[in-house]
Amino acid sequence: MASTHSEPGLLTGDRFTVEIDGFSPTRTITPSTAADVAEALATAASEGHAVAPVGFATKLALGNTPDRLDVVLSTRALDRVLHYEPDDLTLSVEAGIRFSDVQELLAGRGQTLPVESPDSEQVTIGGLIATALAGPRRFGNGTLRDLLIGISVAYPNGTVGKAGGLVVKNVTGFDLMRLHLGALGTLGVVVSANFKVPPSARHEATLVSEPESFDRAMEMAQLAREGRLRPIAVEVFGRSDRWQVAARYEGRPQTVSIGTSALQAEGGRPQLLKAGESAGWWRGYLDGQRLRRSDGHVIVRCGFEPKRTAEAVAKIGAALASNDISHENWTISPGLGSVTFEFDPDLSSMTSLGPMQRSLSGTCNSVCVLTAPVALKRDIDVWGRAPETVSVMRALKAEFDPQRILNPGRFVDRI
Repeated sequence: MASTHSEPGLLTGDRFTVEIDGFSPTRTITPSTAADVAEALATAASEGHAVAPVGFATKLALGNTPDRLDVVLSTRALDRVLHYEPDDLTLSVEAGIRFSDVQELLAGRGQTLPVESPDSEQVTIGGLIATALAGPRRFGNGTLRDLLIGISVAYPNGTVGKAGGLVVKNVTGFDLMRLHLGALGTLGVVVSANFKVPPSARHEATLVSEPESFDRAMEMAQLAREGRLRPIAVEVFGRSDRWQVAARYEGRPQTVSIGTSALQAEGGRPQLLKAGESAGWWRGYLDGQRLRRSDGHVIVRCGFEPKRTAEAVAKIGAALASNDISHENWTISPGLGSVTFEFDPDLSSMTSLGPMQRSLSGTCNSVCVLTAPVALKRDIDVWGRAPETVSVMRALKAEFDPQRILNPGRFVDRI
């Protein structure tokens, strides 16, 4: 599907052009096999050229501004299903295959990968692994980390390494496999991945309510989390004058009814969405959170202990006010300890996101600038404070990519 958005990465007919935070490559390559990817990386390493692995360019806004960019390596030709055993609940696919195509294949056998992403029609399996971004259903269904059982990765030394396998209980190379999850392609280029694929839920329903206040919205979210049936997602969203709560349930129709009925009794003008209507609502909710922006928005995600959600929201609001930032929508995941907000910066007066980031760091465990205009990203680390393990991360980078050709500067602490 061709994109019609004027975004950092564009698909126009058969042409694929990419710009990352003002950096444009001198060439784009589209290898069609794992061996070709490894050879391309070895060539780039020998020439000292920086490489950005790209799928369908749906998450290019994520990360620091690159130190340099010479080559875009597109995974679009790596789009094959390598192995699918429905009876064994296992699937192996190449990294460039679209997530939506994988879900369509699995749905034919009543199975699924119970994860989600904005731009689900274009995001690739490799992109999901590289970014490790997880949507609201992480609360009940976990993340890609819980489903990934094997991986193949091409490295700048020209080799293709493998970890894990196609057997659910196989743990060979398990730690090595997980190093690449969320590494933004800075250690190697994922060329294929294996998953366990559970059965699809028999039924789903979502209850969307509109309580009279934020406090009441948080109470309802807590009631949903502690109910007889655990929802797979609970979200509180809106702004100061209007709040909504959405709780999503999966299972047998009778069981799902238990969860929705209990929450309906709490009021808030509840709206019950069933089956396809429920799934469609959540797709729209997610697509409202896409990261590729052409309108200059800033999107920030803060993390903290789930039990501190209400307190954290209040303190985040105060920190934003102290920095003269008038934010727009809140997206709150009380069960995950996560808040995302966005705002339109006045670039004539705001020259850096550093003061805001520092203010929020005093309240939150993590502060990540998911997307922002280039002018506001240059002088900060968008990932926030470097973790205590940053020395280990740097050692791994030196081991797997000693010449720093893979997305240099874009990951944590500008690795």
